[in-house]
Amino acid sequence: MSLRPLLIVLVAIWWGWPALVAAQSAEVSLADYDRLLRATHAAAQRGDLLDLQVLAGELAAITQVRMPDGQLAQVDQGWLTAALAQPIPDLPAITARLGAMIDALAPFGDPAPAGALQQWEAVFNEPPFNREGEGWLTRFLNWLFELLDQLLPDVPNIPAPDLPTAPVNPAAFTPIVWVVLGIAGALLAGLLFFWTRGVRRATRAPVKAPITDDEDPVTYSEAQRLAAAARNAGDRRSAVRYLYLAALLWLDEQGLVRYDRSLTNREHLHRLHNQPSVRDRLAPVVATFDAVWYGFQPIDDQALARYEQQVAAVQALTKSAGSAS
Repeated sequence: MSLRPLLIVLVAIWWGWPALVAAQSAEVSLADYDRLLRATHAAAQRGDLLDLQVLAGELAAITQVRMPDGQLAQVDQGWLTAALAQPIPDLPAITARLGAMIDALAPFGDPAPAGALQQWEAVFNEPPFNREGEGWLTRFLNWLFELLDQLLPDVPNIPAPDLPTAPVNPAAFTPIVWVVLGIAGALLAGLLFFWTRGVRRATRAPVKAPITDDEDPVTYSEAQRLAAAARNAGDRRSAVRYLYLAALLWLDEQGLVRYDRSLTNREHLHRLHNQPSVRDRLAPVVATFDAVWYGFQPIDDQALARYEQQVAAVQALTKSAGSAS
């Protein structure tokens, strides 16, 4: 038997082995999976479709999550890929589903906050979850429908050809029938009014609280001062935000990129495509800000000090470039 076919098969397996390894199910820890879910949820909340698509691609590559007890849990984010493939993605629905997934991970991660069980019980004991206790409106409707069944006479089962063709005479109605019909009409109008108002509230777009101009610094030095004050007060999350703004305001003052509050973080990075060294230094600053500010990732004093060094590195790299321009 010729060895040539066997050698061809062995070479194909040898060269294809890295691809087979790469095709293995991607595995991440529960903490990394939770952080990625929160960053994706934050991008969906703020309507950043470009950032959402990038994060959704990272989520789609994950098929296994290593739980704290060492077991592997299978995950599938195909629904997110399909939702973003629509011509107009339903961002509120995507945000709600991602939030539900984050809530579902809570029992496996950090302990529930104080009072969470009491809040859950308060919600569960209210309609529509609690069906044992009926409200006064439900009892009134049940009583009214039972009264209508008793007062209104049964309609005889008359064949269609034998039905009378004469119009119904309203004068033949008894006063009690008119009263019941009036109550039923008023009740129907009230139900229609409350249903319409509920639909309008449900379909109304959420209104975001406007950000006033005095909340954000307008200069690099002011941002640094606010960052130091937040750090001294123990508010490390706000300190990260002010340091991030300080980096963008520094680049703006050096004439490298114009800081625009209407632009997303990814759009600010894209405007530095002609300056890859500056963009590479700013990218980790943006990533940490997204994780801490939008993803609510905790940050300790050591991590905050490293973040300050990253912002200082952006400043040191661009000093000469800003002077030359």
